[in-house]
Amino acid sequence: MSTTIVNEENMKDSEERKKEIESNVMQFFGKDGEPMRVYRYKGHNVVYLELALSALSKLNTVKIRPDDILLYSYPGAGSHWMFEVANMILKENSERVPMIKEELTLDYAPVENLDSAESPRLLNTHLPIDFLPPELLKDHKIIYLNRNPKSILVSYYRHLRAGKAFEYNGNFPSFFDLCMKGEVPWDDYFKHTQEFYVLIKDNPNAITITYEDMKKDPAKVVSSVAKFLGKIISDQLIKDIVDKCSFDKMKSEKPVAGSYVSKDIFKDDGTFYHSGKVDTWKKWLTVEQSERMDARLQSELTERRIKFNF
Repeated sequence: MSTTIVNEENMKDSEERKKEIESNVMQFFGKDGEPMRVYRYKGHNVVYLELALSALSKLNTVKIRPDDILLYSYPGAGSHWMFEVANMILKENSERVPMIKEELTLDYAPVENLDSAESPRLLNTHLPIDFLPPELLKDHKIIYLNRNPKSILVSYYRHLRAGKAFEYNGNFPSFFDLCMKGEVPWDDYFKHTQEFYVLIKDNPNAITITYEDMKKDPAKVVSSVAKFLGKIISDQLIKDIVDKCSFDKMKSEKPVAGSYVSKDIFKDDGTFYHSGKVDTWKKWLTVEQSERMDARLQSELTERRIKFNF
């Protein structure tokens, strides 16, 4: 079959997929009455954005390269931080990466952006695994980033509330309840984690890092990721990367805008970078909410022998 015919069939599939996704809009209502809009597609909740609709419908046309690397996480896990760290390692210098993570985010990025990016590409996503190109999950290096789900929910909430395009105005207690029911974009944290952990647990091409690891000993994480990516870097470069990727410098120096991401995507006080701490959740979650989360951590992760350093 010729390349032209394959491309035409892929485009036809993309248009049909777009119509299917576009026709399935759902609203979940929190206790405060505020709606959480999502596209419902193949049993999953997709973020309600035109960019996401376009990107997901064309995902089948993305050409995966042999040296592509996948950065996978649930929203709020710290992927902007890891994107910067890993790219500095790949380029073997501590210069600020001249792009934002969203330029290579499969959830949003236009196919043209992905195709024009230099290799090796650090493709990143929060999408369910059954949406992703199978070869990307099978034969490529994978950096899996996780975080205490209590912290994730706080970070995720602040991001959704701050972004203009998300149009979400709910309060945190309502958002917490929606998350516990999986009525949010990218589905339930625990299901998301279970599915990906099973996929990579015995995969020698995958490494698991937690946000807490990065905060506790960033130099050790940089060294581990470098070794995983096959890069031999000096102690001085490790130190420089840690310094350049410190929370304060990321927040003050890293732009939020990109080729297709407007500089005014956030409301007045919005940012990708919030507190940068591991225990901010204690100021947000009630004792009852924390205990509910602990119970699910026990039953859905610990009892399934899924353990992380948080």
